Amino acid sequence: MKGTVFHGPHDVRVERVDDPALKTPTDAIVRITRAGICGSDLHFYHGALPIVPGFVLGHEGVGVIEEVGAGVGGLKKGDRVVVSGVVACGRCYFCRRGQPSQCAESGSAVFGYGANSAGKLGWLGGEQSEAVRVPMADYTCFPLPDAIDDNAAVFLADILPTAFFGAVNGNIRPGDTVAIFGCGPVGLCAVMCAKLFGPAEVIAVDSIPYRLEAARKLGALAVNMEQAHRTILDRTEGRGADVTIEAVGVESALTAAIMAARGGGTVSVIGVFGAPSFNFPIGYAFARDLTFRIGLANINAHIPELARLMERGTLDPRPLVSHVMPLDEAAKGYEIFSARTDNVLKVLLKP
Repeated sequence: MKGTVFHGPHDVRVERVDDPALKTPTDAIVRITRAGICGSDLHFYHGALPIVPGFVLGHEGVGVIEEVGAGVGGLKKGDRVVVSGVVACGRCYFCRRGQPSQCAESGSAVFGYGANSAGKLGWLGGEQSEAVRVPMADYTCFPLPDAIDDNAAVFLADILPTAFFGAVNGNIRPGDTVAIFGCGPVGLCAVMCAKLFGPAEVIAVDSIPYRLEAARKLGALAVNMEQAHRTILDRTEGRGADVTIEAVGVESALTAAIMAARGGGTVSVIGVFGAPSFNFPIGYAFARDLTFRIGLANINAHIPELARLMERGTLDPRPLVSHVMPLDEAAKGYEIFSARTDNVLKVLLKP
C-alpha cells in the first residue's frame, strides 16, 4: 500500500510500505477514506519533535473496516468508522474514569508517533496511508452514521474533541468572556466548541488575516495579536477574560493567554508544544489566583457526544476544510500547511 513516509525535516514522501496485518485478537484493519494533516504533525515536519525516519505519519483518519480480529465484538467488516488518534482499551482505571488519554493498557499510544511510552504496542503506523492496523479496535474505532460525511467525520479523530476538551477544562459558564489564542484548525474548532457553553463573547486571537476572517465567520470577535490584550481588557471592564484557551503550542501565545485571564480565571492549554521547556510566569499566575489546566485530550470519551451534535447539525466543521488532496500529493499538502499559503486551514488527504 501507499503511505506518507517521514524521511527528515521538510521531507515527507508517499511511498510503498507494507500492508497492515492483524497482530492481536483485538485488532482491526481499516481502509482509510480520508486523513487529516494535523498541526502537531508539523512538529515532526519542522524537526521540533523526534521521529524515526521511515515512519508513516498521521493520526486523523476515517475509513471502512476491512478485517477484524477474533476478539473484536462491536465491529464488523464494512462498518464505516472514525479512528481515534489515541489508542485506548476502554476498560482500565483511567478509561473507566473518562480519561482514555491516560490508558494503562495502551500507554497512551498515538497513531503516527511511533511506539507508546510503555512499548506495549510496538510501532503504530500512521493514517496518512491507504490502510492502518487499529489495536483495541472496539474502543478506538467509533461507528459513524451516514449523516456525517468523511470531510466532517475526520475532525472527530482529534482536533474537534481536543477543542471540546479545552472548553470543558476551561469550565466555561453562560455569560463568560472566552479568549482563544491561535486560529489554526484547533483554535477554530475551539471557537465552535466554546460557543456551545453559552458565553457572552468569544474573542479569537491570531496574527494571520485569513485565519482571523475564518474566526469572524464562526461568530467570534477576531483580534490581531498586537491588539489582543488591550481589546480583552476593554471588553471586560478591565478584568480580563474569564477563560483563555491556548490552541497553538507556542510560548508567546501561552504567555499572552495567562496575562489576558482575569483574577481567578482559568487558562486551558490544548496546543502541542515542541519545546521541552520554556519560561512560565508562575509568580504572576500565583498572584492572580489562576487555574491552569493542560493535557492530552480525552478524545475517545468525547467522540460520541460530538458525533451526536454533528448529526443534529449543531456542529459542522466542514467550512474549515480548505484543501482535499489525493494521498499522492501529501508532500504538497505539508508544504502548503507549513508555509500557510493558499489561505490554508485544514488539509485532508484522500487515498
